[in-house]
Amino acid sequence: MNDKLSISYHTAKRILLELLENNDFSTDEDILKILGSVVQKESDNETNNDKEEMSRIVIDKNGRIFLPDYTSMEVKMPYLPKTVFLFFLIHKEGIEFKSMYNYMHELYEIYQIVALEKNTEASKIRRSLENLMEPVNNRIYETCSIIRRCLANVVPEALIKMYCVTGKRGGKHWIGIDSSLIEIENIKLKEIFDQRHNH
Repeated sequence: MNDKLSISYHTAKRILLELLENNDFSTDEDILKILGSVVQKESDNETNNDKEEMSRIVIDKNGRIFLPDYTSMEVKMPYLPKTVFLFFLIHKEGIEFKSMYNYMHELYEIYQIVALEKNTEASKIRRSLENLMEPVNNRIYETCSIIRRCLANVVPEALIKMYCVTGKRGGKHWIGIDSSLIEIENIKLKEIFDQRHNH
């Protein structure tokens, strides 16, 4: 009897995640390819529902976005859309756009992480964020459209909604992807994420 057959998918996943967490394989293309093919085989073997086809979202140490089960390429976004995307990934409970003012400090922290190499002036970041949340303009909706376009280069059309910021105008907005598929390696972002999910 082959040992591999007796390991459940979830056990194998847990072992893999532990290995990946303790060793930085994120730049090893061979490992990423093997992982991708294992995930693909697993989804082919089971009833083919959306869950098996969904990729993890990995935010690396530098705050870069990867969907490693679809591609080894970074999913690039401009700083502001990326800040909004990470903010909603952290706030799985959903947030109304008009309430984002209450999270200005957090948005500012996230923006600083994603714009690290640019060393943007604090006042410019604040202006950018305030403009984003101004109720009279549609900047937040435009920003969510940019997020969608960036993700659409990688995510299958049938699943794109799960990765985007969705919700009804005037109501709460959120990203539908399951928390178990989100891996955050950046220490500061992980702290914010853990604070939100541990109370």
